[in-house]
Amino acid sequence: MKIDRDAVVHDFVTIYPNVRIEANVEIFEGAVIGKPPIVTRAVARPVSSDLRTTVIGEGCVISPHAIIYADVQIGDDTLVGDNVSIRERCRIGKQCIVGRNVTVSYNTTIGDFSKIMDLTNITGNMIIGSHVFISTLVATTNDSNFGRKGYDESSIRGPVIEDYVRVGAGANILPGITVGAGALVAAGAVVTRDVPPKKLVMGIPARIVKDLEF
Repeated sequence: MKIDRDAVVHDFVTIYPNVRIEANVEIFEGAVIGKPPIVTRAVARPVSSDLRTTVIGEGCVISPHAIIYADVQIGDDTLVGDNVSIRERCRIGKQCIVGRNVTVSYNTTIGDFSKIMDLTNITGNMIIGSHVFISTLVATTNDSNFGRKGYDESSIRGPVIEDYVRVGAGANILPGITVGAGALVAAGAVVTRDVPPKKLVMGIPARIVKDLEF
């Protein structure tokens, strides 16, 4: 474990081994950093014990009761909100916001300057680009078979959300969907097919409504 001398760690924080906390980080009460994943036979996905260092970048704020698992890397000046859960093998860029009660599942990448608002679920094996805005209560999923075929890394894939995408409140983006750069997904839309770049989609199922300026 390495904690920079300029970091502030408040009461009742749990920090596991193999964690690096950079300068000017502040970690608030009840947060857990570097938690190793534990599964039972009820879980189909195998969990590797070969996990790298958890890194909290310079200037980050980790809010009360956030849980950050092992092998997570968070870029500089990122804010992790209250009660956030970030699972193993996630990579989050610099100057991001992960809002209150957001869940970020395993093996997910979030690019620089992206914002994910409260109560949103980011599924496992998902890619989110830079300068993305995802509003509150957005749902993403990664398994069209509802777990009936077990876990196959090659087929259980979350959406790919490219740079500068905006996703409205309550939208639902299904497994394997690509939302192209600069697109806008309207509030409440259910996205069942790929969205081309710079398009506005809305409805259930989501349809292209108009072109957008980038």
